[in-house]
Amino acid sequence: MRKLTIGLAALLVSSAQAAVVRVDVHPSATAPDILAADSPHIVLVEAGSAAGDLLLWMPGTGGSPRIAARPDFPQFAAQQGYRVIILSYITDQGVSNICVGKNLRGNRSCAEDFRNKRIFGGGGFSLVADQPQDAIVNRFTRILQKLKETRPDEQWEQFLNADGSPRWERIAVGGQSQGGGHAAFIAKTKPVARVVMLSGGWDKSARGEIANWYGKPSATPSERWYATYHVEERTANTMAEINRALRIPSANVGVLDKPVQGPNAHGEGLSNRAYQSWWKFALGRGASVSELP
Repeated sequence: MRKLTIGLAALLVSSAQAAVVRVDVHPSATAPDILAADSPHIVLVEAGSAAGDLLLWMPGTGGSPRIAARPDFPQFAAQQGYRVIILSYITDQGVSNICVGKNLRGNRSCAEDFRNKRIFGGGGFSLVADQPQDAIVNRFTRILQKLKETRPDEQWEQFLNADGSPRWERIAVGGQSQGGGHAAFIAKTKPVARVVMLSGGWDKSARGEIANWYGKPSATPSERWYATYHVEERTANTMAEINRALRIPSANVGVLDKPVQGPNAHGEGLSNRAYQSWWKFALGRGASVSELP
C-alpha cells in the first residue's frame, strides 16, 4: 500500500498569507481495489486549519492532478480560502470520444449513461471498461475518509455524512472540459454548494442536438451554477446553448474574449490569469460556501 506524500507548496499562500500544504495521496492508498489511474490525488489545504469549504476539482480528458496542479484555477481557489481536492480518475476517454458516430446513432442516452458509469459506477454501459470502484464518487469518498483518518486536526469529517458518504451541500464541484461536464452531472443529481464549469463539455443525444440530461431537473439551484467558455472555441455556440438548457443565470456565465495566451482557446478559462476577477466571482467566499442560499 502506498503512503501519503506531504510537502509544502512554497509558492501557494492563502489570502491570509498562511502556508498551503500539498498532500499527494495515491487512490490505491485509500482502497486496495482501486488500481486504475493511480496517479496521486492532490490535496491543497491551509496548514493546521479546520476552516475553509471544499472544492472537488476534476481535470479534463487526458488530464491528471499533476497537470492540474500548475498555477491555474485550482491553486487560485486555494488562495481564496478553499481546501481543494484535485481528483485522480480515469480521463483517457471522454464523452466526445465515445458518444459519437455509430455509438450515438439509436442511443440517445449514450452521454448520460457514460457519465453515470464514470461518476457513480452505474452499470449497463459497455463502451468504457471502468469498474465500479473506479467511479469518481467512490474515489472522492475514499480520499475524504482517508484524510479524516490521517489528518484529524483539519476536521475532514465535516464533509462526510454519518454513513461515510459525501455531504454534498458543503462541497463545491468544478472541472475543466470533461471534468466540467462531470461537475454539472453531479450538480444535477446532488445538491452541491456551488458548481463551476470551465469549458465544460458538449454532450449530444443525436447529431446536432445537445444531450437530454442537460434539461432535466436539477438538485442544485440555478443561482449556484457558474460557467465559462472562450468565444474562439470551436464549440462555443454549443456550450452557450448548454448553459441555457442548464438554466444558468446569464450573469453567472463568463464569455471570455481576451487574446488567447495558451496553445488553444479551450484552456483559457483554466489557465489565463487575466480572468482572475471572474474566477473570484465564480468561487465566491471560500470560507463561507455553506452560507449560500
